[in-house]
Amino acid sequence: MLSTKASSGSAKPPLVFVHGSYHAAWCWAEHFFEFFSSRGHDCYALSLRGQGASDMPPDTDAAVAGTIETHATDVASFCASLPAPPVLVGHSFGGLIAQRVAADIGATSPSLAGLALVASVPPTGNGPMVGRFLRRAPLASLKITYAFVAAAFKTNACLCRECFFSADLPESTLREHMASIAASCNVRLLDLKAMKKELPIRKPPSNLRVCVVGGEDDFVVDVEGLRETAAWGNTEAIVLQRTAHDIMLDTRWEGGARALEGWMETL
Repeated sequence: MLSTKASSGSAKPPLVFVHGSYHAAWCWAEHFFEFFSSRGHDCYALSLRGQGASDMPPDTDAAVAGTIETHATDVASFCASLPAPPVLVGHSFGGLIAQRVAADIGATSPSLAGLALVASVPPTGNGPMVGRFLRRAPLASLKITYAFVAAAFKTNACLCRECFFSADLPESTLREHMASIAASCNVRLLDLKAMKKELPIRKPPSNLRVCVVGGEDDFVVDVEGLRETAAWGNTEAIVLQRTAHDIMLDTRWEGGARALEGWMETL
């Protein structure tokens, strides 16, 4: 597991960013590093096993990078190596991994200054959301499901936009992100069938402050999913208007960053 860093030289809590499927550390460095380091936070972004430039899993024949538990163990170990408890920020399936880190605090995980879940998969997994999308928009949902199973968004710009970005993201920027996505996933992050055995994620300690942020135009994690995650964290979901799944890269990324900034000021 590799990490990248932006230093601030401040005593504020560091931030540790965890990406989701088909992404890597680069997705946080694009905008969020400068935004939060300029506000006094050391920023670290991890590339999980088999993602980006990170090492492949120990089993060189593995088709999957790991389990929620193995990824969470890696993230927890990194957090424990820092000089101060960090705010852990997880996106999409990275949010599910971050939830597991938080649930294990006091057992196998270090303490955290806070937990921020950005367009995160809920603690029960993505199954209920997939069912809701199928009922609302069957054809569109099947198309998106195909895109994820076949990783078609590596080469199909329309599918990539529908999965991750807003309609007004410039085409040139979309193409740049497509290239990064294509280079990010050497193996699948998680086996979704095997993952069900690790769900639901246990609730975190009651004194852990949790922030849940998502977009109203997200076709991967819906508003009901955000509310489920918020209930798990004993908080209220922040729903950003006209915002798609990749909040940290999308056209209105600054709205997501400011939502996290406002919440961290309450820690």
